[in-house]
Amino acid sequence: MKLTTRFLLILLAIAVLPLLLTVGWNIYQYNSSVTSYFELHQGLSRLSAANVDEWFLNTNRNLAFLYEFENPLRGKKVSEAEVIHQAARINSDIMSLSLVGKDGKELFFLQSEKVKEPKSLALFQDKLIAQAKDSGIVTSGEVLCVKDQAYFPIAYPLVDERVVVFHFTLDKLLGKINSQRTGRTGRVFISDGQGRPLPCQDMKGMGYEPDLLRKVFRSGGRTGTIAKFLFSKEEYAGAYAAIDKLDWAAVSVQSEEELYGKQRKSILVFSLLAVGIFGVTMLVVFLISNRIIRPVNNMVSGVKQFLKTQHLDSVIPQEGWPEIKSLVGILNRLMLELQAYRAFQLNQIVEEKGKAQALIDTISDGVLLVDDRGSLIYSNNTALKLLGIPKISADVAVPRSVKNEAFFNSLTEMLALKDKYLKAEVDAPIVNENSTVTKSFRIISNQFLLATLKRPGRVIIIRDITSEKEIEKAKEDFFHMITHDMRAPLSTLQGYTELLMKKIPASPSTDKYLQSMLYSSRRLRGMIDDILNTTKLERGNMTLQLDSLDAEALLTRVKENHEPVAGPKGIKLLLSAPPSRIAFTADPILLERVITNLMGNSLKFTPSGGTITLSAWEDAQKVFFAVQDTGPGIPENKRKEIFEKYSQMEEHKSQGFGLGLAMCQMTVQLHKGDIWVESEVGKGSKFIFTISKEMAAPPPAVPSPS
Repeated sequence: MKLTTRFLLILLAIAVLPLLLTVGWNIYQYNSSVTSYFELHQGLSRLSAANVDEWFLNTNRNLAFLYEFENPLRGKKVSEAEVIHQAARINSDIMSLSLVGKDGKELFFLQSEKVKEPKSLALFQDKLIAQAKDSGIVTSGEVLCVKDQAYFPIAYPLVDERVVVFHFTLDKLLGKINSQRTGRTGRVFISDGQGRPLPCQDMKGMGYEPDLLRKVFRSGGRTGTIAKFLFSKEEYAGAYAAIDKLDWAAVSVQSEEELYGKQRKSILVFSLLAVGIFGVTMLVVFLISNRIIRPVNNMVSGVKQFLKTQHLDSVIPQEGWPEIKSLVGILNRLMLELQAYRAFQLNQIVEEKGKAQALIDTISDGVLLVDDRGSLIYSNNTALKLLGIPKISADVAVPRSVKNEAFFNSLTEMLALKDKYLKAEVDAPIVNENSTVTKSFRIISNQFLLATLKRPGRVIIIRDITSEKEIEKAKEDFFHMITHDMRAPLSTLQGYTELLMKKIPASPSTDKYLQSMLYSSRRLRGMIDDILNTTKLERGNMTLQLDSLDAEALLTRVKENHEPVAGPKGIKLLLSAPPSRIAFTADPILLERVITNLMGNSLKFTPSGGTITLSAWEDAQKVFFAVQDTGPGIPENKRKEIFEKYSQMEEHKSQGFGLGLAMCQMTVQLHKGDIWVESEVGKGSKFIFTISKEMAAPPPAVPSPS
């Protein structure tokens, strides 16, 4: 932070910060007041809506006397005039009650002396009467305002097509609601669903457009708030609440100027005061620090120019207070020394870059650096030649500019992935001087951060592994040859061992030796089978011999075969039997070999006193098998690598060929399943694999013709 900026901030903190806090507090109080005002008007509108609902329920109860006209169980004919007179005397809210005949003529009417209109109010309700006749249900009409008196009309159709028309007074209800005031401008009124105020309400000075209020109702729910609504060109705020029984709403509003006009003015005054003090502070800063600003700006400009050109064209002039002059002199000297040091370092960097360039250009691997958009940053000649790129230029990008189709396809797939570390193998034709040779390459890619842009780039290494592939093939051919040659003598050894176990009388020592010989021969036979099966699986020559299996029986057989080895080592073998029989279809020999390999690994690495547990379970699509031990566990970075061919953990390099888990994975995949390991270092491992239930069952045996 610049010195002038720091000085300005200190003065502003002393002078303006208290005012800013005051403005903030006023804004907080203003927001709290707005919330309180809205809650007040929401309460008033809900209360008014509840009053209207209660009034309407009482009105409905007042219509019960009409049951006397239509009661089918009443045998005695009642006097309609007498019933009407009685109802009018009992209910003071009924201002007018008329009986209209089928032909629309008024047969009888009774009207309160409080009604200023001399003629029957039913004469104003021709449309309502016709609507009630057509619908056959009780129908309410729009509020009628006659000579400053408000009436609520209801038409009740009788079974003989006559209609009883009621007019209930609304003066008391509207007077009670309109009398609720908050402050000088606060008003509560009732509007219909179209946003129009019910007639006979005192709306003086409250003129507005009903369509705008109707839009407010539609945009909200049953209740809502109103803000900046114009009543007689003045902004009002408040709330409304819908009336459940009628398509009306109770609206409570108050002038925004009265609600929070004073607080707004207070905020404005304090804000202007803060701006004024800020201006004075800026003037003071300019006047007091004039002797600091210019020298500091000169120093900043000089240093920026030095960093840009790496060369000091002219020294920074010494001016300002003595302390600033001294600082400028020290800075000039420092930049001169840096300039001399840089010249020395530049020669060293050029020399080291030449060495690195020579090293990269002489190695046999292709090396490329690309940015996050694929643009080529650097490449050695080997990579350019392999990819068919003539030279490095600004328009070269990977994989777009790659001419070799095999590399183009492989790099396109790799760079589309977001993983940090990627690896792939590709066979690509390489054109020599006289011929085209297909070679095998391994492409390795890893992310790095571009130092200048802080974005991820990639280093790509292309390595010729043709010789490695040939050596690997020779190794496999050698394994295949010796395993074929070893099977015959091994079968003889295993057969004679089983024969000796039958012929020699049983004894503890003899059984121990023979069982150990038999287990070792079976283990060696399994290793040979792993080599042969892995070759068949890789070449796609393995044919599954499917049969119906029982999970518990399979696990029991594997457990019994390994107990002669587990017992002397002090390892406990457990079988967690499934709760019910699990029947499925698979290749019994291959599947037993998978479980045997997992069990053999657990026996090798589980210490004395440990436990190995076999288990199985199922769901709708798969059968699950698990081998869990209490061994040393497997680090997380090795849990995928151990399923690759010839891959073993460093401390286990001398224990086997590294083919067992690879064979297990290929066998499980052939059964449309998956295999994985769950492990915690120091606490053991749990190998889990699945077998799909979609494997086809073996066809039923066809009886031979007699």
